[in-house]
Amino acid sequence: MAGVVVMLVLIATIVVTWVALVLAERDMKSIIGDQQYALLSAAAAQVDAQMSAKKVLLASLADSMPADAGLDTARMKVFIDRHPSVRREFLNVHIFNRQGMLINTAGDQTAALELDARVRAYLERVLAAGKPVVTPPFKSLLTGLPAIMILHPVLDAGGRPAMLLGGSIDLTNSSFLEQIAAQKPGKTGFTFIMTTRGTLVHHPNPTRLLENINARPGHNRATEMALQGFEGWTEAANKDGSEGIYSYKRLKSTNWIIGSRFPVDEAFAPMIVMRRHAMLASAAFAAVAGLLAWIAIQVLLRPLGRLRRNISDIRNGVADIGVLQRRRRDEIGELGSAFHELISERESAQQAIRDSEALIAASEKRLRTIADSLPALVAYLDRDLRYGFSNEHFRTMMGVDPQAMLGKTIEEVFGKEFNDSLAEHNQAALRGEHVHYERQGHHQGAPRQVMGDMIPEIAADGSVSGYYLMALDITERKSAELRQAASEKRLKLLTDNLPVLISYLDKERKFQFVNATFQHWFGLDPATLLGRHLMDGIGHDNYYTAEPHLDKAYGGQIATYELKTRIGDSLHTLETTFVPDLAPDGGVAGIYSLTHDTTRLKEIEERLTQLARIDTLTGIANRLMFEEMLQLAMVRAKRNRKPLALAYLDIDRFKEINDTLGHGAGDAVLKEFATRLVDNVRAADTVARLAGDEFIIIFEQVANTAEAGRLAAKIIEGMGAPFEVAGSPRRITTSIGLALYRGDEEALCDLVARADGALYAAKRNGRDGYAIAD
Repeated sequence: MAGVVVMLVLIATIVVTWVALVLAERDMKSIIGDQQYALLSAAAAQVDAQMSAKKVLLASLADSMPADAGLDTARMKVFIDRHPSVRREFLNVHIFNRQGMLINTAGDQTAALELDARVRAYLERVLAAGKPVVTPPFKSLLTGLPAIMILHPVLDAGGRPAMLLGGSIDLTNSSFLEQIAAQKPGKTGFTFIMTTRGTLVHHPNPTRLLENINARPGHNRATEMALQGFEGWTEAANKDGSEGIYSYKRLKSTNWIIGSRFPVDEAFAPMIVMRRHAMLASAAFAAVAGLLAWIAIQVLLRPLGRLRRNISDIRNGVADIGVLQRRRRDEIGELGSAFHELISERESAQQAIRDSEALIAASEKRLRTIADSLPALVAYLDRDLRYGFSNEHFRTMMGVDPQAMLGKTIEEVFGKEFNDSLAEHNQAALRGEHVHYERQGHHQGAPRQVMGDMIPEIAADGSVSGYYLMALDITERKSAELRQAASEKRLKLLTDNLPVLISYLDKERKFQFVNATFQHWFGLDPATLLGRHLMDGIGHDNYYTAEPHLDKAYGGQIATYELKTRIGDSLHTLETTFVPDLAPDGGVAGIYSLTHDTTRLKEIEERLTQLARIDTLTGIANRLMFEEMLQLAMVRAKRNRKPLALAYLDIDRFKEINDTLGHGAGDAVLKEFATRLVDNVRAADTVARLAGDEFIIIFEQVANTAEAGRLAAKIIEGMGAPFEVAGSPRRITTSIGLALYRGDEEALCDLVARADGALYAAKRNGRDGYAIAD
């Protein structure tokens, strides 16, 4: 017995310790995996941001490059030297022309290389597509280093791709890849980047760059999952059989795969030490517990040994039964004295029978008290429908003395009409059926609703000797049910008339409530949706849009999203909010779905956004919109090789109008002035008010200063007719400063400043005229 106890304690201790360690390791593994994936996602976002920045920088260089620069290597070198920021971001900057020639500008050296047919074919495809791309990794012909290249088309004057501008990135010394390497997990873990075909772009071992990740023999399940589109973390063995935690994330900018490996031995080193200590501690504990159990069993079984010897002496005639009488207060002494107590126990048993009869009487009294205290009619009726028992509640509810009912039939106590109303139920109960009924009656002139149960008493031979009756007055409960039904009816009436889609989804995402708005908006009968899945009600496409927000709501959080869908013949914007129905245990029993039509609100928001770019007094563009339009016009001028002119003008002696006639008259002059400006410019020109009486005009596609002067003269002529100011005509004149855009070397602020300087020159020349900068 001691051995069994020791073994059980040892097994239980080891099992409990092992289970606790397994659960702890599983939770720790999940935490480490989630942490590694979060760090990898941040690193992927960093790589995407830097790649996007390089693409934008290269695109700006391509937009500003002359279309024929690639034909002249000297011009190309000068052009690249004017943009040192681009050279700093790339290992090299290249131009590829249609003849398959690479013109490489690297510091002070210029080289032209003939490309092989395969590379030229690739460049022709990129040039034909006319879109920027990131090339697969390759070994550079110029440097011999692993590299990638961002290719961006350069457009000619007709807007067609004329050549390719390329910026190469060294994969061995790139700064942002070095930052990724610094984020390795643990001491022996590492990060790496590969293409979707498995070519290594970044690896802690530089000799493996441009090598396929599966070039080495063996199989890595995690790598195959990543190449097939997996994102997240998993545990797998590498090709050397070493277990590790692998995390993978796709780069949005290049569709590469960034991954990391964290060796399990390092990740769980503290857990392995804890496991060894825990198992040693559990073994020591089990050994101590087993020893104590063995000692305790030996002590407890010592009286049993003495009892065995006494029984052996009695059987051999060496001792009489007196030796079994209890001499000490232990288990063996009690067993020995049991024989002496048999006679006395017989007398005690007889006394117990007498006592039990008294207990039965007392029990019947207690049962009677309980029955009389119940707020229900309790009775027993025999086969003749005579009362054999009735409780005190008959007096309270029916006004009848329960003792006077005993031995009488139902008809004798309550009358023939009452007896006939229960005849069908009585017969069913006497046939052995359990009868449940609800009936309406009247007591003291008030309506009463009664619920009753008739439970037959079936004898051993299967016959029915009578039945037990229990009846409850449920008038108040019925009234409450009617009130609840009326309340639910009012609530449904309200929800059916609200301009909101309201529904309730159970745990299986099936409709349990749908308001009538579904009928008004989509022509769907709410009754046909009940019990059906949400996908059946809103369609596959809308369901897949809503699914992530549903998952969040079923997780216990309120989720809101917007969706554009067609209602009738028009497109509407719907805002849906999922509200979890939390059960008392904290779980989610279902989801309330509320959908509003926010189409009108969205239109107002868009209108307000537009108004923020319009001058509220004159209705023309304000400073914000002017700066946006000028930036676009300057880009078009550079791309199309069509000059533009900027006119800066104000109203002569406008302060005098405000001071003498008031600001109301000044506002009227500003509005009329803006109207005449719009009427006297071309449709493609932009008129804007900067502040006060300062206005500005963007003239696009102006050939020379003479054409700019004609446009300014037309505006001055348009102001010739008198203005109606404060009820009387008044001549209003304007002064105009003109500046022609110089091209690549001039910034927006410089162009505006030159036009402003020309305006002051026009003022000095006597006003009511224009001046051209330079």
